[in-house]
Amino acid sequence: MESMRKGSLKREFARAVAVTMLAVSIASGLAIFGCYQLQKSILPDSNEVWLTQRITAADGTVSESSQRIDLGGQAEPIGQLVSEGSEDASGQTASYAVDRIESSFSMLTDRAKAIYRASQAAMVGLPLLFAILGIVLAGQWFYRKKLEPPIRVLADATAHVERQDLDFRVHCESTDELGQLCTAFENMRQTLADNNRLLWDMLEQRRLLQASVAHDLRNPIAIVGGYVEHLQESRKAGFLTDEELDRALGNLETAAERMGRYTEIVREVGTIEDLEVRPKEEAFPEFLEDIGDSLIALCRDSSVRLTYHVSTPECTVVFDSALLYRVLENLVGNALRYARSAITLEFNLEGNLLAATVIDDGPGFSEAVLRREGSLFLSEDASDGHLGLGLTTSRIFCRKLGGSLEVSNCDRGACAKVLIAVERPRGDITGN
Repeated sequence: MESMRKGSLKREFARAVAVTMLAVSIASGLAIFGCYQLQKSILPDSNEVWLTQRITAADGTVSESSQRIDLGGQAEPIGQLVSEGSEDASGQTASYAVDRIESSFSMLTDRAKAIYRASQAAMVGLPLLFAILGIVLAGQWFYRKKLEPPIRVLADATAHVERQDLDFRVHCESTDELGQLCTAFENMRQTLADNNRLLWDMLEQRRLLQASVAHDLRNPIAIVGGYVEHLQESRKAGFLTDEELDRALGNLETAAERMGRYTEIVREVGTIEDLEVRPKEEAFPEFLEDIGDSLIALCRDSSVRLTYHVSTPECTVVFDSALLYRVLENLVGNALRYARSAITLEFNLEGNLLAATVIDDGPGFSEAVLRREGSLFLSEDASDGHLGLGLTTSRIFCRKLGGSLEVSNCDRGACAKVLIAVERPRGDITGN
């Protein structure tokens, strides 16, 4: 499970809209209530009524009298009242009517009228104004808090990339979609930086390779030039014998072969770097056992005996098996040249890396090779040591396979350890 719940711009936007609507509703309600109270204070509802008494005499004569009464005020005497519809001793009957006294807008002053009309307009205008302000403020808050920071980070990162400057980090605390985009941009930046670093290393190693080949070419070129000059002088002096000519031609042939070998190294390295990696699924340990059997067949015509040990669980992994076989074929072939009687090949898994170690009982690597162990090209004369082109191609293959090649000397002799990255297919639960 993720340690932090991912945010959502959609959820945050809905929350901002809901809070804005609530705030606008509250403010509008308060504004309408305040305007209503203001109107009542300017033109309050009257609590006074007219009480009309109508008396009908016995002869039919009708008389009326009205009295103003404040319903909310203090009690005042209103005289003697007769029950409505009843007849007194003199034969008179009484009826009553109550009429409410309404406040009159026309009775207000001009200033009071203006304030009253303004309060009526405010009851409509203020809610509309609050809605507009709410939308503007919510949009501004949402942009400044949720959109602007990651956009600014991405814009700054893009400017760095345009300047081909990858020495920076894309950091965004947000966990929403834009924060995830910043994380993806950081992963892309890291990948670009790693690729650039790898490309730079490859170019630097190629430069060192070219410098090494150019340096090593001096000796055969000097030999060729020296023998040509010697043959010319000997021929002019008449001292050139068939034996001396044969010896000179043999040395010239050796020098030419060395120059051809160095040229082939440069060509091979350029071809290998363009090789495409094609991973596929392979079953362990069956596949590794098949490789071991194939390499035993490679040593069949030699007095050297190859044995292999596979210490991997039963599982399915994905990698370029063809490149791995080429690496091991190179290493076993080179070990076969220097081993006295035995070569050992060991396979085991180290996390997500497959380790294949080739050990021979030969004289081991020279100090010159071990000092240059970190370089791409380990060049030695055939008379002096172990690996030249074989190590170079194997090292490039290992890098393409996401691993490395390590050379060292052990108690038994020379040791070359191959590490390559392998992946488990999705859904595979076999193995440890």
